Amino acid sequence: MKNKYLLVFCFITYGLCWGLAAAFMLFYDFFSGIFGAMSFENPLVILALFSANIAAVIVYGMMGGLKAIGGLFAKFIPRKKDLYWFAIVLGIAVLFFLFVRYGAILLGVAVPELIYNPLEMVREIIRNFFLEIGILGGVLGWLGFLLPYLQKIFRSNIKAAVCTGAMMGIYTLPGYAISSFEMVALYPLYIIQVVFLYIFISYMYNLTEGNLLFYLLLFGIISSGASLQLYYFNAPVQIIEIVFFILVCGITYFIIKKRNIQVPLHTLPEYRRIPASGVGETA
Repeated sequence: MKNKYLLVFCFITYGLCWGLAAAFMLFYDFFSGIFGAMSFENPLVILALFSANIAAVIVYGMMGGLKAIGGLFAKFIPRKKDLYWFAIVLGIAVLFFLFVRYGAILLGVAVPELIYNPLEMVREIIRNFFLEIGILGGVLGWLGFLLPYLQKIFRSNIKAAVCTGAMMGIYTLPGYAISSFEMVALYPLYIIQVVFLYIFISYMYNLTEGNLLFYLLLFGIISSGASLQLYYFNAPVQIIEIVFFILVCGITYFIIKKRNIQVPLHTLPEYRRIPASGVGETA
């Protein structure tokens, strides 16, 4: 069956997440009585947020058994020549925070008073990283499977990133339909945010031969801005964030083209490490 791995991934990811969300909304009294109120500590919510990871592990097992699954988790280990990406990730995160906060101030958008010193910010980022389980819950699925699989189909990192971001955005729809999550951001803006974030991530992903750790760190840090009291997460701030990632994507694309940097696509089902030759280049 053509694209059977993609179909299995989507069936498990969306079926599990949306199915649990629908069941909880339809039978709220029953499930809340057993598992508690709908929150990020609820076991059903955790299971739903990890549905993409569960799907990825199953699909990798279908592709190559335990060896393939082991290869998936090995993607958290960076190569020595890629260690400089730690500095790039940190630099982008700092620029992101500065751009969003002072961009909001410049445009007259209300921002909270700063209450954390640098050391407390680091502590809060680490704390937020574990509280925002959706960050951990999707990395294997969206970046470990979907992006490289779509790169195989489209032969383009940009097209694959746009589809990956859109599919991840659609996946989060139940969260916006359940008021107890208290999400005030506009859903369409969120999808646009994720799409442009993934376009940049696709370059980083391919340049590091499919490493997952750098994505996890970048996503984990920049998602902590509201927790750090740098800004309020609302529609105007979302627009500023979108502008930031458009600029980052444009600069990255310009540098790669200007310096003629070869960016081999890391694709699936070639889940093992593959040489640069014969795997195509980014669009």
